[in-house]
Amino acid sequence: MYNMEKTMVRIFFSGILLGTVDNQSVGTEPPNLLSGFGEDTGNITDHSVLEDPVKHPTYSTPFDKVPETKSPFLDPTNMTLHPSLETSIHDPTSNVSHCKAQHSNTMFPKDLFSIEDRRQGWVVLHGFGIIYVFVALLIVCNHFFVPSLGIIMERLDISDDVLGVTFMAAGRFIPWLFVKLIKIPFDDCTFPVDINPIIGSAAFRMLFVIGICALFSGRVLPLSRWPLFRDLLFYMLGFIFAIIFFLDGAAMWWENVILVTFSILYIIFLKYNSQAKQIMKTKLQKNKRVKKVSFVNRCEKNPTQVYVPTGEDDAQGLGDCNEGGNVNTGGCKEFVENKLLEGAKPLSLCWPDTWQKQAVYIFLLPIILPLRLTVPDVRNQKNRKFFVLTYLVSIVWISVFCYLVKWWAHQMDEAFGAMGPMTYLVAAMSSPDLITGVIVARKGLGDMVVSSNVGSNIFDINISLAVELLLYTFTHGLSPVAVETRGLVCASILLFLVLLFTVISIMLCKWKMRKLLGLILVFLYVLFVVISIMMVFGIIKCPV
Repeated sequence: MYNMEKTMVRIFFSGILLGTVDNQSVGTEPPNLLSGFGEDTGNITDHSVLEDPVKHPTYSTPFDKVPETKSPFLDPTNMTLHPSLETSIHDPTSNVSHCKAQHSNTMFPKDLFSIEDRRQGWVVLHGFGIIYVFVALLIVCNHFFVPSLGIIMERLDISDDVLGVTFMAAGRFIPWLFVKLIKIPFDDCTFPVDINPIIGSAAFRMLFVIGICALFSGRVLPLSRWPLFRDLLFYMLGFIFAIIFFLDGAAMWWENVILVTFSILYIIFLKYNSQAKQIMKTKLQKNKRVKKVSFVNRCEKNPTQVYVPTGEDDAQGLGDCNEGGNVNTGGCKEFVENKLLEGAKPLSLCWPDTWQKQAVYIFLLPIILPLRLTVPDVRNQKNRKFFVLTYLVSIVWISVFCYLVKWWAHQMDEAFGAMGPMTYLVAAMSSPDLITGVIVARKGLGDMVVSSNVGSNIFDINISLAVELLLYTFTHGLSPVAVETRGLVCASILLFLVLLFTVISIMLCKWKMRKLLGLILVFLYVLFVVISIMMVFGIIKCPV
């Protein structure tokens, strides 16, 4: 197995313990339209789930068996509904079990093994399948998806941060969007939309993913100020719009159209990113020169040598191409493109020499063979003209692998209710966000890592959720969708604190992605997990 795959497998298993706790509270996958779309509560009426006392709700526990909770995050009866929904939703929790069972039946095919068979040990096959698909995700991202980004950067003549916040972020959220959208045409249940998973996924990307990338980058990576503040500004504006729209307890179709339009305007703005950056840079330098001249005039009676930094590096935080830093200037774009195209050796179907390599060959052949037959390798010069096909087919394969991970994790969860948090954990640790982030970080592109994670958050709220709600309303007569609003204000404040401390941490590390930054961000993520759990169980109560 290649070095990159070995590194990612270590990251996968090292994150299991940490991620499990967080998913108990806020979730780390992109948000669902209907909470618990993979839950199967209506079909489980026996076995150990009902024999043992239920302390906490799990995905295998019927709602009527779950003890009442004081948490506004988890209590399905505490919902603030829009007046327009009163005629259609008299008792939102009356058909919970029916909807849960329907979601599971429409999302996943019937398993070859019954719940009892899985509890007897056959669930091991599902666990092995998840690990195998994780390796498949590593291969398709490292050998096809990331190299295709290098060709896209070359053909469109864009910087690495713009590439990360657009094509890389889009390629990572589309698989999850696909997994969620396939159920909507078959869903006739009206459920409250929970915005809290968006908070969890945003914190997971901003703290855990960026922190892990900093820890495993293998070098110190410079970060630029402009991409971070640009992306965070648009993200906060989009999130504020969503909160304003959803605070009345309903998501209207025109509100979601506005959110999608905002994302389109952001993409248009990115087209003129270089011009906007130059304007901002000129204004900053002008202000610095004015301050310097004013200070010298006041001190000319007692002259002193004063130096106020006005250099370009101070405004942009540029790195050195020769040292592997990520640089957004035209002279270094070729270097960045080569970094994206390089990597592990091209996939080969030739029979290896040693028995160890032969064993790995046989193990990976079911993955490598279909990828070689369906995805052009743009690292070969003759295949570079097919870069669009490589990008799109890579996303298709990532979508298939993400679906398999979600399906098999759900089957494990269905067999053992206590493993509910593990469902989200496995999906998060196997997500393209973490995998592609570490791959790009090890290539020395720090700005691309940060921008892609912020971009994924932007797509999460303004495209993924909005498009999901739009499709739902269009297939249900343009009826509004109920939104859970209790605890939303506190959760939003928690998200803004996450963003604030992320920026402060980067500034304290002098705009360098290093191991210290990784440790700080992972620590903040643990702190976020603790606070979330305390809010879930009512230890910290949200007054709003």
